[in-house]
Amino acid sequence: MSEARHNEHFMNIEKWFGISGDQSGNDWALEAGLTPFQAISGNGDFGGDANDEAKVIGTDDTPVVAGKQFYMLHKLLVLASSVATAYVLRIVYGTDTMANNESAGRYSDVAFIRESGVGRGAPIELKMPLLKAGTDKVWIRAKNATDNATIDFLIGLHEHD
Repeated sequence: MSEARHNEHFMNIEKWFGISGDQSGNDWALEAGLTPFQAISGNGDFGGDANDEAKVIGTDDTPVVAGKQFYMLHKLLVLASSVATAYVLRIVYGTDTMANNESAGRYSDVAFIRESGVGRGAPIELKMPLLKAGTDKVWIRAKNATDNATIDFLIGLHEHD
């Protein structure tokens, strides 16, 4: 019989981000920003209109700490949601377009339902692969049974050598 082991590690540098003021280029996030990202759902599907997804990490947003080669999104803090029903948030990542990355299976999903009138009191833990700093981008899409349901959030990441 094999023994399963659970290894837990703590990162000593955690950075939190909100949306940057101008997302026209590749600088999508603002370190310690208080303006949340927002994703918009479709009608029982992921939002399909232009700009329904949240542009979260652009190629100019990492590395945050000079010399770091990789990063990992590891937490998401929901600040507000327009409906009190379940959401699925799809975190799409990679070097290609959002649509091509998603078609290639480069995404991770997390479910959310608000616990109070505003959202959730604690960050949601994310399961993500290591992404290459300065190269990989991240988008977040929302799915809800209500068309045009919104969800506002901040994201946390840590970097690796």
